[in-house]
Amino acid sequence: MVTRTTTYDYEQSSESGRERMVPVPWTRLNDVTPTLADPAMVTGLPVGTQITGTVINPGVAVTDPVVVLNTSPGAVFRHNVRNVITWNVAVELAWRAMNIGDVVYYDYTSDATNGVKLSTSPLNQAGTANPIFGNIVLMQDETSASYPKGTAIGGSTHVCAVMQA
Repeated sequence: MVTRTTTYDYEQSSESGRERMVPVPWTRLNDVTPTLADPAMVTGLPVGTQITGTVINPGVAVTDPVVVLNTSPGAVFRHNVRNVITWNVAVELAWRAMNIGDVVYYDYTSDATNGVKLSTSPLNQAGTANPIFGNIVLMQDETSASYPKGTAIGGSTHVCAVMQA
């Protein structure tokens, strides 16, 4: 079992004027229990094109059930990413090593038990399109020697810097 890694204290893009903060009611989120610095997806249609972003303020269920998302394209946050690429119903079927530039999807089925909501799989376990969340980039304290992460032999979760799409 993967131990969840807290990533709330990391944000790499802070240029003035580029951040877009969007308030969203909890009831419109795919995961109605938002957590600070976690990725989030706003429910909507068509499938695979939903708004995604990083939780900046989760609000308070009783007094302020609105989450604030950073939806800025190009914003870079550290997130947990699962290396799954295909599913067989609710079971991971195939994996691959993750590398710089790889597309990351919001995949709420990737490892919900451990709070991992991002993966490298374009489809979720139901075979439905996952929306693109962003791309893997280098963290400030990494070098290209830090990649690839994971393998094609089995599932694993890695902390990656993800540049939001």
